[in-house]
Amino acid sequence: MILELILGGATLGLIGILTLSLIQKKKNETIKAESKLLLQKYGQLNTSGHKTYFSMNGKNWQVLFFHVPANQDLTINSKTIWEIRDASQSRLINQTHFLSSSDPKLVIIYPSTLVIKRYINENELVFVKYNQPFYNMNVVRHFELEDFLKGESE
Repeated sequence: MILELILGGATLGLIGILTLSLIQKKKNETIKAESKLLLQKYGQLNTSGHKTYFSMNGKNWQVLFFHVPANQDLTINSKTIWEIRDASQSRLINQTHFLSSSDPKLVIIYPSTLVIKRYINENELVFVKYNQPFYNMNVVRHFELEDFLKGESE
């Protein structure tokens, strides 16, 4: 009897986790699809292999959709090393592969809405603003994308 209760509880827990995971995956896919539609509204969006390019008013960007989970911080430590932090752990991500080309980059951060930070040097940290490029890229949170595009179209 106790074993059946434990197995039943574990099964319900697993079903709950899978359901939440599918909901989050669908939400992320929706954000990416809406972002792509917005890019197409303001310019041309092209895919070549695994790379996505966006052109508008004679400007061209290589586009990267970068997933930062909700309620987690993104800190750009250097051009190629980015860090995602939550309350208990930190992950370093090497962006060398994406940043290897000389094309200007448009990095769309989703679904996180937290402020993005960037180290200028070992001691100075600044907040990243979508309209201030650095390292030949603009980093834009998904909900700022239309504001960025409006500013670039003027």
